[in-house]
Amino acid sequence: MSRSGEAQPGRGPVWLDLSQGSPAYRGKANDGGQAWLLTFTDLTALMLTFFVLLYSMSTINDDDWQNLIEALSPRLSSVQEVTVAMPSSDRDAEAVERIPGTDLDYLANLLKDQVKEDEILAKAEIDRGDERIVLSLPGDLLFASGSTALNDKAQAAIFALGGVLRNLSNVVEVAGYADPAPPKRTFATNWELSLARAAALSEMLATSGYQGEILVRGYGHAQYQAPPDGGDTAASMAAARRVDIIIHAYAAERR
Repeated sequence: MSRSGEAQPGRGPVWLDLSQGSPAYRGKANDGGQAWLLTFTDLTALMLTFFVLLYSMSTINDDDWQNLIEALSPRLSSVQEVTVAMPSSDRDAEAVERIPGTDLDYLANLLKDQVKEDEILAKAEIDRGDERIVLSLPGDLLFASGSTALNDKAQAAIFALGGVLRNLSNVVEVAGYADPAPPKRTFATNWELSLARAAALSEMLATSGYQGEILVRGYGHAQYQAPPDGGDTAASMAAARRVDIIIHAYAAERR
């Protein structure tokens, strides 16, 4: 193997002698035949960059662009088109159309007249919302502590209320609530207690003659609001023990 600084054709790689240190490899003696590719690649890259720069600074004429499209259309007509499925509506789901029930303003006035004549219902609160009426009944007047059985006065009051709601087509919801204190007797959670009380009241409404749809829900103490510092905790706890009768603006679906 030669280690001189001059290339010797056909005799393998060339080594350079260094005065101090190890010899250095410079490559094969006949590698110069492909060196022009480096210069050509650099020139091509520079030309591509130049044309991209010109295109970015140019302004496309709409007429010329349209003429180009029309000229190429016959040649590209054989290319398979890709069809993309588009939604037929702007919304994913159609709005549910509900059947309107009895007018809520009329019902609110009717309930206000009814609650005045009953000892228990007179202490209820009536809230007229946008799409519903909420009749909040104090739980302490309906049930004994930890019980789900309506007392005699409560049964009479709910029976009278059911007579008012007898001919309604509106959907009625009964929601039970409880305070944060641990429940007594047979219930493990406040949710079970509130749900059982709501079910008992809804059953009484059905017994009194209401034949519409009744939704029964129990919320436990999930919506309990503690009073501010210095507030009446006992009053807040009592307000949490309630059952709401909610009359919705829409009627039950016909089957």
